[in-house]
Amino acid sequence: MTYACEDCGFLFCRVGAVKECPSCEKPHIRLATEEEADRLQKLLEQGNTNL
Repeated sequence: MTYACEDCGFLFCRVGAVKECPSCEKPHIRLATEEEADRLQKLLEQGNTNL
């Protein structure tokens, strides 16, 4: 699943339940929109480590 943090905007993928953002550690996460998931996928394919 792809998630988005509503506090810091961090996009990330995880398998299973997620309780907090791995970047800012706040609990305000939601499923990413299709557009957000596509953007993350493109960044990962480019090997961009400055996410």
